[in-house]
Amino acid sequence: MLKKHWQILLINILIILCFILGYGRFGDVIFDSFREAYIPAQMLKGQVLYKNIFNIYAPFSYLFNALLFKIFGVHLRVIYFAGLFATLGISNLIFLISNKFVNKNYSLGIGLIFICTAVLSPNVFNCFFPYSFGMLYGLLFILSSIYFALNKQFPLAYAMYSFAICSKYEFILLLPLLIYASGFKNWHKNIIALIAPVLITFTPLFIQGVGLENILISYKLTLIMSATKTLYWFYSVTGLVFRPELLPIYLINLIKIAIPVALMYFVRSYFIIPVLLVYCWFISTPELFIYIFPLILIIFIIRFKKLDNKEKFFILASFLVSIKIFFAAALQSYGTYFIPFGLISAFILTPEKLRKAIMIVLLLGAFSFGIKNIQVLKSKNIKLQTEMGTVYTTEYNGNSINELIKYIEKNTQKQDKVLVYPECLAVNVLSNRNSDNKFYSLIPLYIETFGEDLIIKRFEITKPEYIITSNYDTSSYYYSHFGMDYAGKIYSYILKNYKQEAQIGEGLIFTVHHLSH
Repeated sequence: MLKKHWQILLINILIILCFILGYGRFGDVIFDSFREAYIPAQMLKGQVLYKNIFNIYAPFSYLFNALLFKIFGVHLRVIYFAGLFATLGISNLIFLISNKFVNKNYSLGIGLIFICTAVLSPNVFNCFFPYSFGMLYGLLFILSSIYFALNKQFPLAYAMYSFAICSKYEFILLLPLLIYASGFKNWHKNIIALIAPVLITFTPLFIQGVGLENILISYKLTLIMSATKTLYWFYSVTGLVFRPELLPIYLINLIKIAIPVALMYFVRSYFIIPVLLVYCWFISTPELFIYIFPLILIIFIIRFKKLDNKEKFFILASFLVSIKIFFAAALQSYGTYFIPFGLISAFILTPEKLRKAIMIVLLLGAFSFGIKNIQVLKSKNIKLQTEMGTVYTTEYNGNSINELIKYIEKNTQKQDKVLVYPECLAVNVLSNRNSDNKFYSLIPLYIETFGEDLIIKRFEITKPEYIITSNYDTSSYYYSHFGMDYAGKIYSYILKNYKQEAQIGEGLIFTVHHLSH
């Protein structure tokens, strides 16, 4: 048993070890984070998604995590473990799908690369506490859908696909391929399987009083947000926007990988591995795989007639589910989650005689990247701990946030609204204080989407007791500092209607404003 399945057992053990060793060091304590804990907790307080709580994402993950909170209590460890079990499911599916096309050792290699790049990711695009649990659950469901489709269990494939859409809308493009692969046999079962998860997901919302207009307004705002200049800037910074001038970068990264692969292939000696390891240490940057999907497309077109139906299905499915990052499989952003699709497709298309050399080089690069990720995780050595859970962060952020949380717990009441801008829901989660459920973040993207006048009108109606501003740098959305480079009208409103009560921290500085009565 152990001898037969040691590869998949090793992957599972390594993931559990990563979870134990890195507990609480997942992601970011400020940027695009803690919404996944805050919203489900608010739902248990009677707030309703899309109606009372602004949200641009699909509902499944918030409903599911709220259910977990209901069963196990509102605590960070609950969704940490949810992330762990989802990651184990994802990794096992990656192995099982890969093993349909390559042997177990290559499938192990692909699993190890996923661990080094995604499981050990020190930013918000990680697996244990991601920027979006919808992304994590969606990835689990879409992999399940592809796995069942490859096994011709199409009702299950449709059900998993539907749950994936209820988790993350981007996966919707897989449907035409599923319809083509399944044909019209048992079509009534497939339709039921497609509809049932939607009903399971959205019925609780409608029971809570969400109207169709609430959902439509949310979708409309999402479309408006997708067209903003600040979001375009963010996508440009993180590499999610294709620009012709990036083509040289694609070619350079391809050459970086091709050189050691050629050496490994022609030298055919393991004694060269230490030299390649040193080389890979220097080339293992977040942009290492950025070219992979365009390259796969080119080779796929060339080799199309030589592929069997399962191979064609998987590669086409990989394109359809990865379309958002087609030109941007960068390891510091959204593309991290789609590397396994690219790797499995790449090995399907790679001639047998080249596979070993490519796998060795990719593993050396991934191990180098994984070590760098561990170094970043270790630098998060400041502990933030309250009755709501534990998280570790950098000294720059942690000391100031620790001081702010102590101040809030001492000087505010549990029922007080405490708004932290431009964003830092970690403060609300750890101190168990409510933010504004429409405007819990005011990064430049949200300012551009809603406009300052609407936000000020909201403050005039709700009169939050505390508004806390910081000098946190939001330049990834073009404008750097709240109240200086953007949100000037809002900041003037705060200064006029609130008195400055305290200034907290060094480096990262929080200014506490208390409502003037």
